[in-house]
Amino acid sequence: MNINWHDITKMKYWLARPNSELDKLRKGAGRFWQRVTDMLAWPAAQLDPMTAELELVHLLAWERDITQIPNETEQTYRIRVKYALQFAKGAGSKVGWIEMFEKLGMPWVTIDERLDNVDWDVVSLQILDADLAERDGLIDYICRQYGRTTRRYQYETIAKFEMQNRLTSFDNENDFAVAKANTNLMPLGGFVAFDHHSDFVIAKISTEN
Repeated sequence: MNINWHDITKMKYWLARPNSELDKLRKGAGRFWQRVTDMLAWPAAQLDPMTAELELVHLLAWERDITQIPNETEQTYRIRVKYALQFAKGAGSKVGWIEMFEKLGMPWVTIDERLDNVDWDVVSLQILDADLAERDGLIDYICRQYGRTTRRYQYETIAKFEMQNRLTSFDNENDFAVAKANTNLMPLGGFVAFDHHSDFVIAKISTEN
């Protein structure tokens, strides 16, 4: 707890001469009461895993069934201890898992169930490639600690790239034509009956004398 003792002990301008005996007394009193305030606030601060001494955080973790993971950062360890009960309650729903990953610094996560062409008990976690590389042990621990008994979990990584390109104008012309060849030699009108009449005449010139 930080208190602005300078404003509290502010004196009249004719008394606030720098480095005077009265000014030294004022500064010493401010430092004394700040130490008293810190001592009184220390027990309350130990109840919060984010501000407690690390030795006391270990005791809270043992009480809440939390084990520190090798190479885990202290900040992540404190967060898991602080939200242990909330994580356990929300582990049975997809929303609870997403909130858990957000508090652990992994907001880019997608959870899919009942996938096509995959066994019904497989749950797919889609995670950023960078998060999986940095927190692979943490994700394994979460699946073992909070995963549902009848489910198997698999990871799918998502690569995130930043693309930069200047704006340009472009246009395009497109023609689309379809040609169809009729390979059916049958008449389009179908079979019909029709009549035909033909005459053939031969003329012969006689040359009798």
